[in-house]
Amino acid sequence: MLFGLPWFAIIAIVAIGGAMIFSYKEKELALEEKSLFNVREADELRGNIERLQRRIEYLENKVTKRSSNEPQDDD
Repeated sequence: MLFGLPWFAIIAIVAIGGAMIFSYKEKELALEEKSLFNVREADELRGNIERLQRRIEYLENKVTKRSSNEPQDDD
């Protein structure tokens, strides 16, 4: 008898404590996974925005070159 409790009571207490710790860790991992998903999603959005910015710059340069090559009308 440990702490005045029979062995089967101690096993039950340890099992309940272990289950509580396991549940806590499981919830902690779920939150971490959600956070990593948000980070991954943010990185993907950042990449899309950067590609769009490069595309806009390319199109602006193309329009600028085209307009500089056209003769100017002085009406």
